[in-house]
Amino acid sequence: MIKKILNRAAWVLVFTLVIFLLVFANIERNSRHTSELKVTLHACEYPSLTSADRIQSHILENMPSIIGQSIKHIALEAIEEEVSLNTQVSNVRAFLNINGDMSIKAKPREAILRIFDHKGHHLYLGKDKILMDNSLESSHRLIVANGNIPHINNEERIQILKGKTELPEIYYHLYDFVNKIHEDEFLEALIDQIYIDKKGQIELTPKIGVKKICFGGFENSEEKFFNLKTFYLNGKDRIDWQKYQSINIKYKNQIVCSKK
Repeated sequence: MIKKILNRAAWVLVFTLVIFLLVFANIERNSRHTSELKVTLHACEYPSLTSADRIQSHILENMPSIIGQSIKHIALEAIEEEVSLNTQVSNVRAFLNINGDMSIKAKPREAILRIFDHKGHHLYLGKDKILMDNSLESSHRLIVANGNIPHINNEERIQILKGKTELPEIYYHLYDFVNKIHEDEFLEALIDQIYIDKKGQIELTPKIGVKKICFGGFENSEEKFFNLKTFYLNGKDRIDWQKYQSINIKYKNQIVCSKK
């Protein structure tokens, strides 16, 4: 009987000691102040449009009080939200280490299309259908889309980023269109630029061959791309490209070449 009482007393003592140590450790941790900020970007197979240094500078400029602040007053969610407003990154996570250092990790967004809207503003369209700000860190070579593409200001882009509003329809068309190009190695190597006129008609600028390709609208794009690819591959040894100004593939089952 006495042995059982002693065992129970020992367990109560151990439990009490553990609770005390946890409370003490928490008090000790909360008494610490942030001393350093470290930003890390996940390694990716594609170029990043920003850098860890740029993100760190942005945080310290917009939230200068986080360094030297008591850990118990640090709002990690607010920091994650601030960093997530950077359209060039996703999956932002903020952590506090036991020594008071703060770590922020994020994943660079992948750009699939470079866009110049009708006002001449430079943006990128991301693989996750997010419009990304112009980059000062990278001159990543991508297909360019320009012409009659609606301008979306910074506030509107933030609303799109938060899922509170939708992209204009033409951006979805461009997203699907450029992905069809990226899925085909020949087309990806061929197409340099996508121009949208005021009627929504597409004009492609190839890297080789004729000066321009009249594509028509976005409809039946797979068939048009197939015809274009077949025409180039079958005619590469038989056609003198220097004699032709353009190719028109917008009509069904027709390819019309215009001489210079």
